[in-house]
Amino acid sequence: MSAATPPSSHASGLMPAKTTEHSDAPVRLTLKSPLNGRFMRADGSEYACALWRISTNNADLSLTNDSIAINSDDHIIAYIDGVGRLEGAVISTQRDEFTLQLQHTPHQKNKLAAKIDWLSKNSSQQQPEQRRHTRHTPARTEAVLTLDDGSTHACKILDLSLSGAAVVTALRPPLRSIVTLGNTQAKVMRHFDDGIGIEFLVLQTDLPKD
Repeated sequence: MSAATPPSSHASGLMPAKTTEHSDAPVRLTLKSPLNGRFMRADGSEYACALWRISTNNADLSLTNDSIAINSDDHIIAYIDGVGRLEGAVISTQRDEFTLQLQHTPHQKNKLAAKIDWLSKNSSQQQPEQRRHTRHTPARTEAVLTLDDGSTHACKILDLSLSGAAVVTALRPPLRSIVTLGNTQAKVMRHFDDGIGIEFLVLQTDLPKD
């Protein structure tokens, strides 16, 4: 029996490494511009998707073209531009968005952590088209946001450029869905704590005067 003691003792000595890695789990990166990709379900069917938030434990994705039912416990394998393969089980769904609990080895987790770190440090490179245009806060920030179902909602413009806007709203339209800000159509590109980021379908030639 005493011969079995050293392996057990050695195994317990590895526990601090797992604890240290777990301490990084709460860090979640919300991408300023979602990364495109595709995912495959267990039945082999494939669909386009976008990754908009990720940590070493979870990935938040949205459907970009198709509208299908995603169920909890569905097994998903996704390939995301700039990130690579992500595999896991669906743990939550909301309209066209779903969250994967990632399943990977410690080595794969470390590689993913490095990719997340790179993305966080190079976030300005994710949306060069938007960053080319100066943003400002208009004198009148009150506006009306119309969703693709035709419903209208009061909102507030946080900032505005020729190519898009940040809008303060409690609404969370699906990423890539079409909305209308005032009279201007736009595509929802990201969610943030207080609202959404949208990209105009047509580059504006002028901004509202203050």
